[in-house]
Formats: sequence, C-alpha cells, structure tokens
Amino acid sequence: MESRNRRETQIRTNATRRNIGLVPSLFLAAGLIFQATMAASPAQAVESVTVPPYEPAVGTELHYRVQKTTETDMSLWFDRPEASSVVMRGDFRQSATVLSRNDEGMRMKWRLSADIPPDATGAADSYAMNAMFRNSLAAYGVEELEFDADPSGAPTALVGADQIIANMEMLLSTSSSDNTASRMLQTVKGNPLVVINVLAPESMILALGQSSEAFTTDIGQEWTVAGSEELKGVLVPTSTVWKLEAADKARQTATFSATVTYDPAALLQSQQSSIDGMIASFADRAKQLTDAQLAQARSAGKSRTVTYVNSTRDGSTIEVLENTVASVGGMKVTVSVHIWREDQPPVLPAPHAWTAETLSGQRVEPLPKNNTQASIDLDQYRPKADADTASSPNQNEGGKTSADSGGDIAPISLKVAKVKTSINPAAGPAVEITLTPESAKAFEDFTRAALGQKTQLLVDGDVIFEPVVREPIMGGNVTISGLDSAQALAVERKLSSSEATIIVRLVP
Repeated sequence: MESRNRRETQIRTNATRRNIGLVPSLFLAAGLIFQATMAASPAQAVESVTVPPYEPAVGTELHYRVQKTTETDMSLWFDRPEASSVVMRGDFRQSATVLSRNDEGMRMKWRLSADIPPDATGAADSYAMNAMFRNSLAAYGVEELEFDADPSGAPTALVGADQIIANMEMLLSTSSSDNTASRMLQTVKGNPLVVINVLAPESMILALGQSSEAFTTDIGQEWTVAGSEELKGVLVPTSTVWKLEAADKARQTATFSATVTYDPAALLQSQQSSIDGMIASFADRAKQLTDAQLAQARSAGKSRTVTYVNSTRDGSTIEVLENTVASVGGMKVTVSVHIWREDQPPVLPAPHAWTAETLSGQRVEPLPKNNTQASIDLDQYRPKADADTASSPNQNEGGKTSADSGGDIAPISLKVAKVKTSINPAAGPAVEITLTPESAKAFEDFTRAALGQKTQLLVDGDVIFEPVVREPIMGGNVTISGLDSAQALAVERKLSSSEATIIVRLVP
C-alpha cells in the first residue's frame, strides 16, 4: 500500500504541472489537482508489477515518432456529407536528450522538426498539421527547446525565453496587425511554459506517465483520482480511473490506462457562452432542429482516455495513445495523439481516423520569407481609366512598376467551389476555401501583383481577413484563421451559397 500511495502522490505532482495543449482552445486546461482513492478489485489471483523510478541516461538522444489527428463533426449544423467528418493529421519525428540530471530534476533539450518522415504514406498535402507546425516554429523562431524539468521530466522552466519573445516581436514588427499573434505574445510573456505546450507537448504527455519513485501495483487493479480542471474560468471537477492493464515480461513493459470524466453541470456552465454563440450563428438552422437536436446543441461533454506503455527497466514512458472527445454546441471534436520511442516497436493502434477517406488536404501558406516578384501583366488589375498610362518598370528601382506603390491594383471577385470549417489544436478554428479554377488563376495573378502589400478579403461587404501577401498563392486553396468558432462558422455559412463571392482588394 505504501508504494501505491507514493504512485498516487506522483500522479498528483505530475498532473498539476501539465498544461494540456492537444485539445481545441475552448477546452484548454491547466492545473489538475488530484486526490486519490483506492477502488475494490475482484477477488482473484493477481500478478504484481513494480515500475522503477524514472532515471534517464544523460547525453543519450532518443527519437520519438508522433502521429496526430483532429476530426471535426459539424453534421448537426450542416446537412451535407462533407460536414460530418473533416479530419486533419500530422506525422512527426522529434528527438529528446537529457543534458544533465540531479535529485532536484534535469535539464532537457528537444529537437523539433515539421518534416514528414520518409516512411509516411499518402500525399504530402494530407499532412496539414506538419505545415502548420512549420509555421509555428517560424513564429517562435526556434528549431529546438531547452528547459528544466522535475524528476519525472515535466517542464518547470523554459531556457532562452527572452530570445523567443524577441523573435516573436520581430516577426510582428514586420507583419500586418495580427490580433491572434499579439495575444499569443502576451501569453508567452506571462507564462513562457506555453511555448513548450505549443511546440513540444509530447514532453508533458510522456512525463505524466513517469514517476520519480518506484511503485508496485497489481494487474487488473484500479484506483480513482479525483481532481479538477479549469475550463474557461470555471473549475470543473474530474474523476480519473487508473488501471494496470497488462505486463510484458519479455519486453519488460507495463501498460496502464487512464479514463477521465468531467462533472456534467460544471462543464456545461464553463461552455455556456460558446453554446450560445454557436446557436446564434446558426439562428435559421436552429429553428429547423427537432427537440432532440436542439437539446444536443445546448449540451456540452468531454472525456479523455490515455494508454501508457512504461518500461519496467528505467521507468520511462515508451509509448502513449491519447484520445480526447469534446462536444459543445452541436460541434464534436475528436483529438488523438500516438507517441512511441523508435527503439521500441509500437504496440498500440494508430490514432483515431488516421486513414480516413475525408482527410483534409489543404495548402498552408508559409510564414514570411524573401521572394522575388514575378513578371506578369499588371494591366488586368489596374482601373481601366489608368490602364493606358501604365508606366514601364524602372530598373533603378529594382524592376518595380507603378502598381507597386499600392492603390492602383483593382479589386477582384472570386467564386467559391468548396468551403469547410476545421479546427487545428494549436491555431484554433479556420475556414478552408477552394476557389473555382478561373478564380484560382485570377487570385494567383493578383497575389503576384500585390507581393509585400496588405490586402483585404471581404464577404458580403465585411472584412474577414487582412493578410500581407508574402508569396504568390497558387492552387486556389485559401485558409482563413484567427477566428473564433462562431466567426468561422458564420463565414462558412455565407460562402456555402452557390452565388457566394469573395472580394479581394488592397487595403484602402
């Protein structure tokens, strides 16, 4: 019993330091506070398993494969097949090294990459999360993170936070006004550990399954951990049931499961504003819902299941599968993460919807980089009154035309072939737009003409996006981010009409 109590204490310690970053922003949480109670198990002959304390080797680089999926179900609000399952995925290979260690904790380094592993299957554009993560690395200006951690490996302090903040400030100073990026900068200034949460959440997931002390438990034994999780300012009570599922003597591993449930009343209270916003955004559709559907729209739910495979040699977590399901205001989001250390073959299944036929294949535009302006006919973008007086390029001004001064590139009207809303765990809601072939070509030419200039995208006369054109946008795929869920759904609703158009222009 004493060893189990130590295990429960370690669970509390790890959980209070974990900031869960793999769920949508409406469910972001931190500060789990646990109190454990034993649960009775059936009377039967059982096998005890001892897991040693986590004692990683210093200086050894370990490689981890990380696969993630996010499935968004909006079928309650959109009565069409493509709305029922929009899936995004990412496939990564990250590396971790313990640089030093003592009784108080350790210094760790994670090398980060957005590259798709060579053995990944499927088209590159089916891994939208990789492109998004590449932009995240660019935004923070890093390719590796160094941090101090407690004895279980949970991050406690970010090394080099000042330089990361400086990188973010420099990017903002050279880009258009971006409220989302500005808010993130302020968040990082207030709590630099957020950077680890965004760029290396795997370190937190792995640490939660590791203990600084040895513990012994029986196969099939369950124990319950009561706690709470802050969701949108409301402390929601939680209950976590842990269980030792199995042990593999040959591989020297033990497999644990954890099932987390949330107090329904407190959860609903925490999400009430999101529910009200969702229903308001779909007011016309809400009037058509049955009583059962309307009850679903007014509800909120969340659950999480995690499976850990731990080494009985050194106490390390060598594989994790985490699934989180969140339902709010008629929108259901399922987030799955599978992590395994490459020196051990994986035994857990692939993430939820990993091979779904409805995988989102979207183009994610990279963050700013130097581009050479292409030579195209700008006359088609000039107001007709000025077209016959267009000046020729001036070689002394780097080949710029009068169109580069901004203001004499005419607006264009774009037709939409397809539109859908998706949710990225890191960046939040986004609207994915596919243009018709004719509009895709017109948009590509427009963005070539407007390189380096701030533009506006308007729907029904309202400005919904103000990006700076950093490179020509080809293929007719446009992703609009920086919106909340209600805004994203409102934009999708407006663009779902067969007559919908998007006006693109330079900022007046």
